[in-house]
Amino acid sequence: MLMVKRALFMSVGERYVLLVTNFATAALISRILTPREIGVSVIGMAILAIALSIREFSSSSFLIQRKDISREDIRGAFTVTFILTGAIATTLVVASPFLASFYNEPGLIPYFRVISVCLFLDASFNLITALLRREMSFGKIAAIDIAGAVTNSAATIVLALAGFSYMSFAWAWFIGSGLSAGVALALCPHFWMFKPSLANWRGMISFGGYNGAIAILFRMFDALPLLLLGRFVSPNAAALFSRTLWIGQIPDKLVIGGAIAVVLPAFSAEARQGGDLKRPYLSALSLITALHWPALLVLAVLAYPIVNIALGHQWTEVAPLVQIVAIALLFSFSFELNYPVMVAMGAIRDSFIRALIVFPVSGILLSLAIVLGGLQAAAWCMLVTVPFQAYITLSFVRRSLGLERRDVTAALWKSAVVAFASTVPPLAAIGISGSGFRLSNMEAIVAGCLALGGWVAGLIITRHPLLDEIIKIFPALKRARASAG
Repeated sequence: MLMVKRALFMSVGERYVLLVTNFATAALISRILTPREIGVSVIGMAILAIALSIREFSSSSFLIQRKDISREDIRGAFTVTFILTGAIATTLVVASPFLASFYNEPGLIPYFRVISVCLFLDASFNLITALLRREMSFGKIAAIDIAGAVTNSAATIVLALAGFSYMSFAWAWFIGSGLSAGVALALCPHFWMFKPSLANWRGMISFGGYNGAIAILFRMFDALPLLLLGRFVSPNAAALFSRTLWIGQIPDKLVIGGAIAVVLPAFSAEARQGGDLKRPYLSALSLITALHWPALLVLAVLAYPIVNIALGHQWTEVAPLVQIVAIALLFSFSFELNYPVMVAMGAIRDSFIRALIVFPVSGILLSLAIVLGGLQAAAWCMLVTVPFQAYITLSFVRRSLGLERRDVTAALWKSAVVAFASTVPPLAAIGISGSGFRLSNMEAIVAGCLALGGWVAGLIITRHPLLDEIIKIFPALKRARASAG
């Protein structure tokens, strides 16, 4: 447990550094480039995300969850990954003229040529970080990720200011990936893993078959709205929806982003030792929702000033979309935990069946919404697709862990009260201000402070388990509580 907590601390620290870096980059780039310029990159990255899902057939999760691994296993994983990467890069380069014609964006041709080189750089260190995760060496992972992210961020901003437009993202990725690969090999000089081998490729493909299929379904669904908006509406609409999701997912990245890198190795280690995952899963849900739900509701209330601060006034039309998406994402509280716990239990086939149900159905609904209603309809559709995905996914997890509905309810009700307590004060501030949701920056800061006060009050009133975890972190609070007792 001490090892897990230490790893969690390192991972959370790393993720917050990455989040701040990403936030600063997006805020500055949104003021340097136009929505249309960003939209071209959004379309390119959406296409790339689908293509990269094929690489999940040689998923690094195979190395993390496997009980024992040898050098031959690692060499085999790298060889299969490198082969798939070569196939993806070649396909992107060959197909780039067609894609550029389909979206009427000639710039996609050089964009994909640069990106195809980046894929090989990524492949050179992705398996190293997978091995480090298996060993819970999150300090080294943090060094690799932070070095690459900071370099990528700085390069993107400099290149954008220099007039590289949407190509800033491609060239910055190339520079950042190159540095990450160098740092990874310096920290873990496992040059022996680059020797080609196909040892145990059947076991890898057996695991990766389901994992790859899940990744393809997820990436296709994830990229679908951006691709459809870019084709049937405009690159501008794709950029607006991309920024909507980015703002809407900030609470998710703040609350879950750091922990999730530790969850799969920790759950896998527990499963290998024959431990019961039911209790830690419910505990994780309780702690996550006490942070996730209040943050999403406050984001929905303060969407206008948050968008103006984060992106600038040229993105104001994103704010009402953020309000819709934030409410929809309340149902996503278990998404990041479900896959790791299913993999740790060896239920990868059930994960595939679940994906085969939720993503095609959600994709059809989303496609109809975009073709018939455009950008606004895409946001409103998430109020249907996200709860649907949550219901189906939780059904599979409950069956695997032997959970009853009342178990989940018992783990969540206190968080619901905390979320309500956090939202009431800023809503009251909006009512008093008379300006509706369009608060000034100063009014938004005051409303945010009130929300924080409501959140603390909710934790105390419900005696939420998160309060105990906070007290453990701060010794002064622990001593004060002991004195009060």
